[in-house]
Amino acid sequence: MVTQEPMLKAALPLFARFTVSNGLQTQHGVFEITLETVDRALPVVTRNKGLRLAEGAVGLLSADHLQLTDPDTPPENLTFLLAQLPRHGYLYLRGKVLQHNFTQQDVDSRGVAYQHSGGGSWEDCFTFLATDRKNQGFVVDGKTRKEPVLFTIQVDQLDKEAPRITRLHSPSQVGLLKNGCYGIYITSHVLKASDPDTEDDQIIFKILRGPLHGRLENTTSGEFIHERFSQKDLGSKTILYIINPSLQVNSDILEFQVMDPTGNTATPQSLELKWSYIEWFQTEYEVCENVGLLPLEVTRRGYSMDSAFVGIEVNQVSAVVGKDFTVMPSKLIQFDPGMSTKMWNIAITYDGLEEDDEVFEVILNSPVNAVLGTKTKAAVKILDSKGGRCHPSNSFNQSKHSTWGKGIWHPHSPPGSSSLTTAGSPHLERGPPPSSTKGDALQGFDPTDLSQRAMRTHGNGKSVPPSSVCRNGTDTIYNYHGIVSLKLDGGSFSAHKGKAKISIVSQPQKTIKVAEQPLADKVESTTDSHFPRQGQLPLFPKNCSVELKGLFHFEESIHRLYLCDGITWKVWSPQTKGLEDKSCPAGWHLYSGYCHTLVTQRKGTWTSATRACREQHQGNLVTIFSRRHMQWLWDISGRKPFWIGLKNQGRTGRWEWIGGEPVAFTNWRRGTPQHPRPGKNCVLVHKRGQWQSKNCSKGKAHNFVCSRKL
Repeated sequence: MVTQEPMLKAALPLFARFTVSNGLQTQHGVFEITLETVDRALPVVTRNKGLRLAEGAVGLLSADHLQLTDPDTPPENLTFLLAQLPRHGYLYLRGKVLQHNFTQQDVDSRGVAYQHSGGGSWEDCFTFLATDRKNQGFVVDGKTRKEPVLFTIQVDQLDKEAPRITRLHSPSQVGLLKNGCYGIYITSHVLKASDPDTEDDQIIFKILRGPLHGRLENTTSGEFIHERFSQKDLGSKTILYIINPSLQVNSDILEFQVMDPTGNTATPQSLELKWSYIEWFQTEYEVCENVGLLPLEVTRRGYSMDSAFVGIEVNQVSAVVGKDFTVMPSKLIQFDPGMSTKMWNIAITYDGLEEDDEVFEVILNSPVNAVLGTKTKAAVKILDSKGGRCHPSNSFNQSKHSTWGKGIWHPHSPPGSSSLTTAGSPHLERGPPPSSTKGDALQGFDPTDLSQRAMRTHGNGKSVPPSSVCRNGTDTIYNYHGIVSLKLDGGSFSAHKGKAKISIVSQPQKTIKVAEQPLADKVESTTDSHFPRQGQLPLFPKNCSVELKGLFHFEESIHRLYLCDGITWKVWSPQTKGLEDKSCPAGWHLYSGYCHTLVTQRKGTWTSATRACREQHQGNLVTIFSRRHMQWLWDISGRKPFWIGLKNQGRTGRWEWIGGEPVAFTNWRRGTPQHPRPGKNCVLVHKRGQWQSKNCSKGKAHNFVCSRKL
């Protein structure tokens, strides 16, 4: 007997010849051997990774997703029997809907596909049995299975939302670059967009219109940016706006649109860049040797709500420091927020000797958070007091400024007793010279009308006509020159509405400013110690308002400085400057140690406003401490409704500020609501600044005020 195994090992033929004999007879024959293959191996599911595709898309099932192997079965016989079809899509075999089964050969040839039918389902699946058409069962993870196996399908929701702008502020921090240019970095502190489905390097800012007066540069590559930049670029501080100082502009606008890789785009936005220029007000001076203190005026134009600094360097030329003039120790001028003019004083030395005219120069350099203007050098010529040009008889005519901006300064008081501001102090008002006007000229004004605005002295009846008249906004300003005490002629102003106020300084050649205006503000917390005599109150040129916040007024009659805080004029002193140096971010307003911002672009309900204050502005809906605070908020809101952070806590029934502050002030329209209707637990400031309870999460969207402690 011949078995199959030895025959296969010995590679025997498939037949054998043999002879049978009994000793008498012999018979020859052939023994044929037939080999039949026996399929005993089960198919094995070697890969079942599932499929992932986008919502509504078509995905192919390849051998990378699903694979069935069997050493003794060809792929065309390895079959997947569908036990359960997909619920949220369809299987296709070469374009036709698949209902029953498919083979590994179909998978290998990329003939099997799945299409999602859309809708709100983000998971799908089908189940199958595997067979080699010979044996029952199949192997999965080393175990024989006869039950259906799950094939998962993950559907990714399409990103249909564009990135959202979460921060948009005007950058204004100017830096002096190593190459001598001026630049403003655009970072994520002023411009930021977010998208939960998109990484920062994929959030793109597409430039719709580039800056008009400067250019954008990538500091890493050194290349100009013309088309786009990413949120990652903003976060890594690589976007720089280069200022073109030759154009002498102080702002620029970048228009852009934020988008994600799928093409979702947000509403176009504009980013405004702001900065200021610092320069001398005048570039040439001629001063008499006995002038005493010479104040040089430094001006800042453009955006002035940030602090700025500039250095000063003195070039002696022919004049000698310490002999002909003395400079102040401080070589740095600081502009506080809102301040546009500063004075830097130089003491001119009077030696009584007849000598040649001497010249020195004062140069501005090393600006911080500002750009140097064109007038960076001021030349000062010291005239000898015995040369005739400084004779007292010429003092009036020669004090006029000539057409090229050069003028002669004369002593108003003995040397060393000048009443001018000290170095580094704010220069608040500068009266026009006698031959000029400040502000808009009065249309149709007849010079003969000056006599009708005469003022007369006390006691002697003499009248002094004004030397010039000009209009500044709604005020009419009359300029008088004299050294006597003056008062208004009662009949001269009878035709004018409002009460005229006069600021009189009894010093030679001082400008006296008379303005027609409404009754000025009263000073908050004013005591008798503030003024030399009772009833000598300051005469402010305008009522303090939000627009004038941060500006100073110097009252010469009592030699006091006042600061407008947005509500009232308050006495200012160096001791209060520490609080003043602290400032809120751009677009925020300071009141009682808190920074406030009015949000008008994204109106919302009380609930959404609370979330926006917390997440986007790192603060809370505003807490109101006093009636004066309420009036200030009502003014900056434009007298339009806005949400505040007061809410009725349902568990206690009490009205509480969300910041935890005690409720010390209320301004209800009809008294405190004791039992507000369901849902009306939040507060809206409405008409005339009065409070009303409103629904927290439903109803009309309104502006809101966020605040945070400075």
